[in-house]
Amino acid sequence: PEDWILQANALDEVWVPSTFNRDTFLDSGLKIPIHVMPLGVNPDFCNPQVRGFRPTERYTFLSVFEWGERKAPDILLQAYHQAFSRQDDVLLLLKVINADPGLDVHREIVKLGLPQEGPPVAVLYNQELPTHQMGSLYRSADCFVSPARGEGWGMPILEAMACGLPAIATDWSAQTDFVNDEVAYPLRVARLIPAKAKCPYYEGFQWAQPDQEHLVHLMRHVYENRAEAAEKGARASKVALDNWTWRQAAHKIKGRLLAIECADR
Repeated sequence: PEDWILQANALDEVWVPSTFNRDTFLDSGLKIPIHVMPLGVNPDFCNPQVRGFRPTERYTFLSVFEWGERKAPDILLQAYHQAFSRQDDVLLLLKVINADPGLDVHREIVKLGLPQEGPPVAVLYNQELPTHQMGSLYRSADCFVSPARGEGWGMPILEAMACGLPAIATDWSAQTDFVNDEVAYPLRVARLIPAKAKCPYYEGFQWAQPDQEHLVHLMRHVYENRAEAAEKGARASKVALDNWTWRQAAHKIKGRLLAIECADR
């Protein structure tokens, strides 16, 4: 938004978490120095050794999000029902937060017209879990899925990867800093579409429309190639814990602060 840029240009410099953030600020008219200061995970809470509590032996897809247009729950649920039937040994587990009192999540799901005899879906609704327990939730699943239309960082994706899960995530916006073919399953973008949601800051902008058919393919591929997916999850964990922790983030911040201090002398 223009008022963000006006305010930002009155500062000495701006820090943002991702390359995507940097590029969008620059494209919107930012004139002052901008630095990418990535976020990270806590390796004590997010690693493959964290104990999970599996609710079922079914192959479990997990998604963690606040219900809203940007997170594309409609695409996720429709793709899951396209990819699998009641006969498939699968489960879609959704950890959903809904802070909008005017929105009924159950009604929104019903409006999608999903087949009643489709594969099972379980919803953890408005269950606030402490940060140190999230790793246990991730370790209770086999694959993480996020078909979001746009992210400023994508923390649940990175946390799931750190825990050793193969991740299917939209190949657009902030998470492309750490999501690639080597460590995840990037989800193709069909096109960019107008960003329509209740949030006023999206007005006049575009975001991604994930390719639903490609999501169907990726979910089916992971389900049918579990050893490959597990290997990719193991690589993802190593990369995340080697490169994307709070320690690395703090080191970069400290380096920038020291550079500022030296420049001021």
